[in-house]
Amino acid sequence: MPSNKKPRRKYNPARVQKISNKPRLDSVYHLFQPIYTAFERMEKDEIECINGKAVFMAFDGSWCEVAPAMIGWADCWERIGRNEGIPFDGEPLRRLANKISYDIPLTETDLILGREKVEETRRMFVSLPVSATKRHAQTEQIAIEFEKLNLLGEAA
Repeated sequence: MPSNKKPRRKYNPARVQKISNKPRLDSVYHLFQPIYTAFERMEKDEIECINGKAVFMAFDGSWCEVAPAMIGWADCWERIGRNEGIPFDGEPLRRLANKISYDIPLTETDLILGREKVEETRRMFVSLPVSATKRHAQTEQIAIEFEKLNLLGEAA
């Protein structure tokens, strides 16, 4: 049959749809909800404490100490920003974590700057492809395991 006599193919919107490699809304919620909850509780002075340390409930249901988690969050996103060419300064999060660990009262400015940095990390997360995020998460897990085994100082 000549090509000009062939019937037209039925339009299928799925065939022309671009496949997005961005994180889904539920992954964003799953990752950032514990952090947002911790900030909301700090703003209301209702943060939980275990053995005198401020803690929050992580997405897996375990209790995590706020200060080391916040420092780790800042370090992780600085590394991701450096590797992806996105400028990020985690110093406000570190300052907030240090105040928490030394039991220094938090000011409203500290919390606002910290929340802005968390919001900046959320924007970074949403803008990155899922493959890059998974790669960085795996690298971070390896770094955490090396740190647990005290191998980082020996390798350097």
